[in-house]
Amino acid sequence: MRLTHAIAFFGFFVVSFLLVLSAQESDQSLGDLARQQREHKQKQSGNSGQTDASETSGLQEGNFKANILITDSHDAIEKWVLTPAANRAGTGRIRQVTTGKKYYLPFVVTDYNWPASERMTLTAHVRLISPDGKIQYECPTFSRTIFADPRSPSVIVLNPVMDYTFDSGDLPGTYTIRVTVTDHVHSAYAKAEEQFQLVQGTGAAGEVGKTPATASQTKPR
Repeated sequence: MRLTHAIAFFGFFVVSFLLVLSAQESDQSLGDLARQQREHKQKQSGNSGQTDASETSGLQEGNFKANILITDSHDAIEKWVLTPAANRAGTGRIRQVTTGKKYYLPFVVTDYNWPASERMTLTAHVRLISPDGKIQYECPTFSRTIFADPRSPSVIVLNPVMDYTFDSGDLPGTYTIRVTVTDHVHSAYAKAEEQFQLVQGTGAAGEVGKTPATASQTKPR
């Protein structure tokens, strides 16, 4: 999997407000970095059972909730955010992905009940685990948020938002994505985990897709 940076702006309104999401990609590649991280992790642990106990040391489990969405469009993110909490179960998460297509993987905090005017520092530690149990990608602060939108302070889409595209060289099977969101102001954390299946996609001529794997990021405005 090769990773690239992109910048976008993500904002949303609750109930009577309209959510607007846009993304702009760049050509910067993080493929070499991702491969180096993967090789380093494989040499260190060799499996996904190893966890970094220090990441929650001294923290208490938060009252807020961490969520990982798996979507194929910005509209799907918008739809999930605007959906009433009672109706979100089972939505916003694609369970089967294919090669050669871009998917979006935002980290969303819900039930965040501190005042929007209060200082905020949230960070997301993300791990992507491949079907062979190896840590394929890890970043301790992939996403972060330092302010809340006062119009919807209890639902926060951390920025940047990861998006990715698998290629034909990626191992098919079940992938696991894990995130730990840390609230540095209140010394609290929340965790989430989701799984999805990667299957080989085919193009118009029936050939397996060759699109390089990529990931990008979005920021709220």
